Amino acid sequence: MSEFLALFSERNIEKLLALGYKIFYCFVVLIVCLFLVQLSRKAVKKFLMKQAANNKMPVDERKANTVYSIVSSIIKYLLYFIAFCTILTQLGVEKSSLIAIAGAGSVAIGLGAQNVIQDMLDGFFILFEDHFGIGDIVEIQGKTGTVEAITMRTTKIRDGNGAVHIFPNGSIGTITNYCKDYINAIVDVGIAYEQDIQQAIDVLQNEMDNIKEIPQILETPQVLGVVDLGDSAVTIRIVAKCEVKQNLAVERMLRLRIKNRLDKENISIPFPQTMVHIAK
Repeated sequence: MSEFLALFSERNIEKLLALGYKIFYCFVVLIVCLFLVQLSRKAVKKFLMKQAANNKMPVDERKANTVYSIVSSIIKYLLYFIAFCTILTQLGVEKSSLIAIAGAGSVAIGLGAQNVIQDMLDGFFILFEDHFGIGDIVEIQGKTGTVEAITMRTTKIRDGNGAVHIFPNGSIGTITNYCKDYINAIVDVGIAYEQDIQQAIDVLQNEMDNIKEIPQILETPQVLGVVDLGDSAVTIRIVAKCEVKQNLAVERMLRLRIKNRLDKENISIPFPQTMVHIAK
C-alpha cells in the first residue's frame, strides 16, 4: 500500500512539474513577445529617422513617423500571433489543428470582420496616398486636432482641449488637412464708417509690404479689400500665406502690427454702438 501511495505521489509530482513547466514556458513566451514588440518599435523608428535625416528615403520626418506607426502596428500583431500559436503548441494543440484553426479564422474574418479589413485597407491608402501624417492638423467628422497615431485600424487625433478622438480608418470619409505645403493666416479688420476706407486699405497694404521680420510668412500678405459691411464697421480682410501650423501665431503678430499702425495713422477701429431715436 505504501509503495502504491509513493508511486501515485511521484506521478502527481511529475504531472505538476510538467504543468508548471508549461505555464512557465508560456509566461516566458509572453515576456519575450512583449520585449520583441518594444525592441522592434525602437529599431524601426531609429532606422526610419536615420534614413529620413540622411535623405536616403523619399520621406521627411513627418512621413517617417507615419510609416513607423503603421509598421510597428503590423509587427506587433504578427508577434502576438506567433506567440499565441507557440503557446497553443506547448499546451498540446497539434500543428495540423492550428492550420485548421487558422483556415477557419480566415473564413470567419472574411465573413464577420469585413469592417476590420476595410479599416486596414484604408489605413494603407492613408499611408501610401499621404492623406495626412503624424503631427498634421486635420478635421475629421467635425473634430479638429493634431494626429497623434495611425495604426492599421484606427487614427487618433487630440483636439485643442486635450481630448483624444479615435476614428476607425474605414469610417473617416472626408478629411480636411491644414498642413499641406502651406496655410493662410486670415485677419479681418473693422474700420469705422466715418473713415476714408480707401486710405485705410492703402495704409494696411503699405504695412503688409514692409513686413520682413516675420519668418513664418512665405509671401507678402495681401489686402483683399472690403468683405463685409457690418452694423458699426467696414470689414477689410488680409490674407498671408505662411508655414503650416504657424497661421495662428502669424495672425496674432499681424493684429498687433495693424493695431499699432492704425493708431499711428489715427484711423479708428470702431466698437459696437446703438443709436436710439426718441420720438416726441
